[in-house]
Amino acid sequence: MKDADGKEANQATDASSGADKPVATPVPTLQPDPTTQPGSMPKADKEPLISASPPDRKPGKQPLLPASIKTKTVYLTFDDGPGRYTDQIAAILAKNNIHATFFAIGENLKHYPKQVNHLLDAGHYVGLHSMSHDYNKLYKSGSSANFIEEFQQEQALFKKITGQDVDLIRAPYGSAPQINKKFRDDIVDAGFKMWDWTVDSEDWSYKNHPEKVIGQVKRQVRGNLNVILMHETKQTVQALPQIIAYLKNKGYAFAVYKPEEHLVVNFAHDDRL
Repeated sequence: MKDADGKEANQATDASSGADKPVATPVPTLQPDPTTQPGSMPKADKEPLISASPPDRKPGKQPLLPASIKTKTVYLTFDDGPGRYTDQIAAILAKNNIHATFFAIGENLKHYPKQVNHLLDAGHYVGLHSMSHDYNKLYKSGSSANFIEEFQQEQALFKKITGQDVDLIRAPYGSAPQINKKFRDDIVDAGFKMWDWTVDSEDWSYKNHPEKVIGQVKRQVRGNLNVILMHETKQTVQALPQIIAYLKNKGYAFAVYKPEEHLVVNFAHDDRL
């Protein structure tokens, strides 16, 4: 994504597509209320699979901030886990007394069930990011059938592993442009909520360059409300302490997704999701 997921692969999510460096990400309206190939499967000894966004993604408008948001707030979100960097990310967050939102790939859940339970026990929120993160399987037909099937399968797997229900999803590669109105109707009918992001760290594309990840965040963060897309990669672990320090210095408080305080964060500005 940009799942922009798509970077260093923990083969598992953020299934990455090896696309060219993605273009600017569309920014969703906020309202209250890779380096692996597509279809790659996870291996427990490698990083989770990460995806690159389709090359035709078009830049979007800046978010229309809800009037009810009066304080500077940021949501840190991490895609493509769980994996070998999950515990390191969680340790950095714990040191800073921050709760974050994670989007897990189903195939990674099978390999790292303890990590997801540790995240939940620590007060983080874990949403769904499909079973395979395979662009062709999820979107090529133009139908939502495979997409819905994968998320329902992952939803059941998540329940089995954690004992908890979850309905928040993040579409691999982001919801634009591949998810149209009919597709969104089907997601709504299946009972899911869907988050994109407003800030893309592009961390997957900066292997061995955490300073560039930090630079992306600094350039894009603005206003009272930001949802930052990151992935479970080595460079993200390296950059995260400085990103947190920067955001604190700018006066931001950190929030975690809560179903009872759902915010609409999708590129289509669809308030049903």
